[in-house]
Amino acid sequence: MSLFSIAETLYEKSIRKNISSGDLDVIISWPEESLSILFACADQVRRNFFRNNVEPCSLMNIKSGGCGEDCSFCGQSSHNKADIAVSDLAKPAAIIEQFKKARELGLDFCVVSSGRKLSTSQISAVAGALKTVGAAAHASLGILSDEEFGLLKNAGVECYNHNLETSREFFKNVCTTHTFDERIATVKRAKKAGIGVCCGGIFGIGESWQDRKSLCLELMALNVDTVPINFFNPIAGTRAQPPKETPLEFLTIVSMFRLALPDKTIKVCGGREFHLGKLQPLIFFAGANGYVSGGYLTTKGEGVDADNQMIEMLGLKKILKTQVSKAG
Repeated sequence: MSLFSIAETLYEKSIRKNISSGDLDVIISWPEESLSILFACADQVRRNFFRNNVEPCSLMNIKSGGCGEDCSFCGQSSHNKADIAVSDLAKPAAIIEQFKKARELGLDFCVVSSGRKLSTSQISAVAGALKTVGAAAHASLGILSDEEFGLLKNAGVECYNHNLETSREFFKNVCTTHTFDERIATVKRAKKAGIGVCCGGIFGIGESWQDRKSLCLELMALNVDTVPINFFNPIAGTRAQPPKETPLEFLTIVSMFRLALPDKTIKVCGGREFHLGKLQPLIFFAGANGYVSGGYLTTKGEGVDADNQMIEMLGLKKILKTQVSKAG
């Protein structure tokens, strides 16, 4: 069977939400010289579910550094030796100001804190600030309880980010201060609270293609709403070794997750500028329909204006996730 026929079969299975473990193996083994065929397949699946709409978002690091968790890739971990800014929890007024700026730029807004979790009183303060703006926001505040998710839900938080990071099998090589199952449980508590889930991983930290496949299958089983895909941007002082992957390999990861999760938002986040450079527009042709704009937690991006220019030149349309939710 030709690769064109195989791609056609993958497309039909994907739009029926019927991609199997064996199909993921086919994607993993796709010959590099013919990746344009795989990318075209993923692009058509994206267009089938999202047309030309893309979902950009911005991040606010509301509490930076000093994290007691030992994630090998993270510059904010106190177990690593990265030279990054350390700051206490942002004031409510600062969070409200940044929310308004993000919306003026046509971006969804997500507050992110370092550490295993914020205290309940800190979560209440953040929730109060988000409730003040009277519009949906996103949050990533660590491993929370049912009660704490209730605070966020009542504040209007519509999406909670909590990445699995990698496969269950490889997780112990990434973090030892909490478990993979704790992350799974947190995702399930967010869903139980009626909050949408943004859950993905980071790639280029030494994981294998089988680890990527395993993570993909976990996310399919969890039925998450958004899958953030991060490419490890090596920061001096972290324990993870610099990635050896090529841009085409990273783009193939995007296509695999698009085909496996056809109607979910596939959002390319940290590391896209560093690893893809001028190939960044290909994230959309490989299947992505979302991206983080304006910078990340400890590294800078190319800026909202540069991203807007890219989106305009590709003929894509920025849309807030709240607009997608209402339409869906």
